[in-house]
Amino acid sequence: MTVTPAGTATGTAPPATARQDTLPADIAAAAQLLAPTWPLADFIAVNPLAGLQDRAFAEAVTSAADLLGARITPDETWLRAARQRGRITDDDLRAALERRFPAALRQRPLTLGSDRHEPAGLLLADLCHGIPAPPPRRRARTASEILAPEAARLVDTHTAQWCAAYLDDGQSSWPMPGRERGFYPAWRNLAPHDMLLPRPVRARLRDLPDRPEQALADALAALGVPPGAPRVRCLQAHLACLPGFASHIRWRGQRPGSGIDLTAYLALRVSVEAAALAAAHPHGTAWTAAAGHAGAPQAVPGPVDRAHHLLAALGIGDAAPAQRAALAALLGRVPLEQRALVWLDAYEGHYRDELLGALARTPSPGPDANAGPAPGPGARPRPDSAARPPAQVVCCIDTRSEGLRRHLESLGGYQTLGFAGFFAVAMNHRDLAGGAARVQSPALVTPRHTVTERPSHGQRRAAGRALTGRRAMAAAEHSVHAAKSDLLAPFVLAESAGWLTGPLAAARTLAPHASGAIRAWWTRRVAPAPPTEMAIEDAFTVAERAATAEAVLTLMSLTGGFARLVVLCGHRAHTDNNPYQAALHCGACGGHPGGPNARAAAALLNDPQVRGHLAGRGIAIPDDTWFLPAEHDTTTDTVTLLDTHLLPATHREDARRIAADLRTAGTRLAAERCATLPGAPAGPGPRRAARHTRSRARDWAQVFPEWGLAGNAAIVIAPRSVTRGLDLGRRVFLHDYDHGPDPDGAVLETILTAPLVVAHWINSQYYFTTVDPHTFGAGTKALHNVVGGGLGVMAGHTSDLLTGLPWQSLTDGRDVHHEPQRLLAVVQAPLRTLDTLIARHTVLQRMFCHDWAALAAREHPGAPWHRHTPAGWQPWRPAGGGTGDGGSARGS
Repeated sequence: MTVTPAGTATGTAPPATARQDTLPADIAAAAQLLAPTWPLADFIAVNPLAGLQDRAFAEAVTSAADLLGARITPDETWLRAARQRGRITDDDLRAALERRFPAALRQRPLTLGSDRHEPAGLLLADLCHGIPAPPPRRRARTASEILAPEAARLVDTHTAQWCAAYLDDGQSSWPMPGRERGFYPAWRNLAPHDMLLPRPVRARLRDLPDRPEQALADALAALGVPPGAPRVRCLQAHLACLPGFASHIRWRGQRPGSGIDLTAYLALRVSVEAAALAAAHPHGTAWTAAAGHAGAPQAVPGPVDRAHHLLAALGIGDAAPAQRAALAALLGRVPLEQRALVWLDAYEGHYRDELLGALARTPSPGPDANAGPAPGPGARPRPDSAARPPAQVVCCIDTRSEGLRRHLESLGGYQTLGFAGFFAVAMNHRDLAGGAARVQSPALVTPRHTVTERPSHGQRRAAGRALTGRRAMAAAEHSVHAAKSDLLAPFVLAESAGWLTGPLAAARTLAPHASGAIRAWWTRRVAPAPPTEMAIEDAFTVAERAATAEAVLTLMSLTGGFARLVVLCGHRAHTDNNPYQAALHCGACGGHPGGPNARAAAALLNDPQVRGHLAGRGIAIPDDTWFLPAEHDTTTDTVTLLDTHLLPATHREDARRIAADLRTAGTRLAAERCATLPGAPAGPGPRRAARHTRSRARDWAQVFPEWGLAGNAAIVIAPRSVTRGLDLGRRVFLHDYDHGPDPDGAVLETILTAPLVVAHWINSQYYFTTVDPHTFGAGTKALHNVVGGGLGVMAGHTSDLLTGLPWQSLTDGRDVHHEPQRLLAVVQAPLRTLDTLIARHTVLQRMFCHDWAALAAREHPGAPWHRHTPAGWQPWRPAGGGTGDGGSARGS
C-alpha cells in the first residue's frame, strides 16, 4: 500500500518549507498501516490490520506482505494437513471455489491424455497437490536496510533503547534526563553523548533542529527522498521496522500531554539513518541508490509451471501441448496468491455450516421459551412456565460466559441474557483507595463521568482500617520491587530477607493452592474488605441516571417480565505473575474487571427516582425486583455476589439460592474446561476440577492459567431461544436481541456498531496472532521482559515492543488451541433493516463487504439463513447440500 496525498506536486522539488508543510499528511498516510496499541496494563484487543480495512481482504494479503512481510492467511501446508484430518472436506473446497471462482467451474471438461477431467476436480487437485505459494516478503524497506544492514540494525537498536527509556514512565531507578520536556527534546540533548553510536554519527546529531518536524524534513532531504509517494513509502518502511513501538506511540500521540508522537519517533529514526549513511552517500544519494538496489518483485510460479507440476502430481505424462495450455489457462483463473483464500473459505465454511445447521434445528420458542433446557442432575423442580423465573442472570457476551449460562440454565428455570459487560455504564472508576481513575468502558467510548467507591453508611472506620492495611502491604511489596530495580539493594535484600523469601517462593511454586489460601487469609486479617457502595448520585444527574438505566434495559431486551432477583454478572480473571492479565479481563471494560460496572448499573436500576422515570417511559420494574451485581472469575469459574450488604432482607434467601446454583454451575464448567487445559487432571469430578483451576490461578509459574477467548469464531445476535440447549463449545459471543420491540432498528444499530465491532477486534487479534505469530504475536512468555511498569514486553532489552497475544494464549506447544477463522455474525432480524444499517455505517460496509467478517441472517425462527454478499442476500447453502452435525454445536 503506497498512499499518495492528494495535491502532491510532481517535477521540480519544492522548497524545504513546502516539504515540511506536507509532513503531517505524509505521516498520517504512512501510519494507516498501524493500529493503535494500548499499554499491556490496559490491554485491548485490536485488529492489527485495521488500517487496511478500506480495501478487500484479498487485496490486504498483498499489502500486508509488501509492508510488513506478514502472512494474513493460514499456511497452505497447515491447511492441507487440516484436510487430511477431516477438518476440511472436499465438499468444503468445492463450495469455496464456487463462491469465489464460479466462472472457472463452468468451463467445459478438459481432456488430459486420454481422460476427461471436470474443472472442479482439477482445481481441487491443484489446491491439494499444486505448487505451494511462496512465503510473503517485505518489500517496503528503508535505505539503510538495502544499502547497509549494519546501519539498519544500529537504527533499530537505538530507537528501541530510547523509546523504552522514555516510555518507562518513571518506573526505572534512573529516569531519562529531561523526560519532562518531551521525547524529542530529551533525546536531542542526550543522543550526541550516546557512546553506543559511532563517533561520526554522534557528531552529526549535535546540530539537530529544535523541532522534530524540521529535523525529519532535514533528514529526508539529506537522504534525497523526494516528496509525494516516495516519501510516504520511506516513512512506511521506517514504521514497519519496529511496528510494536510505532503502534503504541501512535496510541500515545492521540493522548494530550504524552510528549511523544509519530513525528518525534520518525525524527529520531530518520535522523540517525541519515547520519549513519552520510559518509557513504553524501548529497542526498542514499534513497536513489537504495531504489536502484531494491530488487525485483518476488517471483511467483505462473500457470504454465503450475500446470506442469500438477500433471506430474497426477501422473499424467501424455498430455498434448494444447491440453497443457488449456490446463494452464484454467489454473490461471485461480491466481496462486488467491488459492489460500479458497482454503480459508473452506476452513471457515466447515464450522459455519455446522453452527448454522445446529441453530436451524433449535426448536422455535414456545410458551416456556424462557424456562431453559431440561433440568440436569440435581436440579430442583422447574416452576410453572407461566410463573416468573426464580432469577435472571445477565452475563457479558464474552465467549467464556456461554458455558456458565448453559450450566446454570440446566439447574432449573433460570433465564440468562447476554449483554456487553460494561452494562452500558461508560465511566471512569476510582476505587476506595483513591488515586487515578480507571477507564471502565470500550475503546470506542470516551467516558464523561467518574464514579467513586465510598464506604457504606456507618462503615468509615472499617474502611479506614482496611485502607491502612492495604497501604502497609502495598508499601512492603513496592519496597521489594524497588530494591530489585536498584544497583546495590538486591544484594542487601538477598542477605537480609533471603532466609524468608526463599521458603515463600518454594511454597508458591510447589504448593500454589495452599500458599494462595494462606495469602488470602492473611489479607483478610490485615486488610478486611469493608462494605462499600458506588456514589452514582455524585457522578450522574437524575436525568442522566434515568437515561442510562433506560438504555441498559432497552439494549439488553429486558423491558418486562422481571424476576425478583436480576443478577448483573461482570467478569474478571485472577492470575498471579501474569503480565497479560488484562487480556483475560473484560474488553468492554477497557481490559479491566467488570465488577465496578455491574455495581454501578445495579445501583442505577435500584434507584427509586430512576424507576419512577422508567415507569413513565413504559418500563415498569416491579417493587419486589432487586438488581444484584456479581463478578465471574473466568480462571476459577467462581461467581462472587457483590454488594450483598445492600440486599433487602426479603431477597436474602433468593441470593443464597442463586449463589449455590452458581457454585454448582461453576464447578461443572471447571470440569468441562479441564479437558483442554495443559497439565490438568484427566476427567476430574467437579470438585477436583474446581480445586485445580483455583490452583492454576494462584500458581505464579503457570503460563496457561486459562485459554481466554481462544477458539472464538462467531457472534449470535438473537433471542436466547435461538441458542438455548446447544453446547457452543465456549466459541460464540452471545448478545440477546429481539427485533419485535425494535421496529426502526435503533437497538440493533447500537449492537452492530459497538459490541459487534469489539467482538471483531477480539477475533482479529486471535486470528492474526495465530496465522503469523512472528509479526502479530508477542512470542513466548519465557523470554518476556516487562518494561515501563505495564507498558508492554520486549524479548530481551533491545527488541521491538511485542504486541498481540503470547504464544501460550494460543497453543500448548503441541496443538494450536485457537482455530484461525474470521468472525461470523449471526443475526435474527429483518434483512431490509440490516441492509439499511450496513449502508449507513462505513465500519459495517468494510467489515462485511470487504470480507473481513461474514454475516448470516434470517427474518424469524424457521426461516432459512441467508448470506450477505456485495451483490445482495443469497441463501446459505451448506457444502455438500447437508446441514452438518459436527462438534461445533452439540445438543446439551
